[in-house]
Amino acid sequence: MQLFMEILVSIFLLIGSFFMLVGGIGMVRLPDLFMRLHAPTKSSTLGLGSFLIAAMIFSAFQGRFGFAELLLTLLAFITAPVSANLMAQAALHLRLRSTSGEVPEALDRPLPWQRTRRRNPKAEKDSHDDLA
Repeated sequence: MQLFMEILVSIFLLIGSFFMLVGGIGMVRLPDLFMRLHAPTKSSTLGLGSFLIAAMIFSAFQGRFGFAELLLTLLAFITAPVSANLMAQAALHLRLRSTSGEVPEALDRPLPWQRTRRRNPKAEKDSHDDLA
């Protein structure tokens, strides 16, 4: 039974390591912020989840329930997408654009917190200069 537990924990640790490695490579290789947001969000959720499942299995075989590991897993699954969403909204607020052009805000539509549609600021400046 001890060998089965060690194999199972090792499998989950390898799965978690794979996801963390892929996330690290994604952080280095992806070209812009919007694409890079996926790498740490997915890898931290899946990799950390696998690590914590391995810790829960290990603690279960040691005779205690892994309440702390379960709580950490729930918090990681809740906070990772929320933090990625907030970073994306901050990038949109700063008017960062995607290099791929695949981000919907590249269409120059109003952002969610703007009440009215913004016109082209350069065109507005030119029209004010003409009036003066």
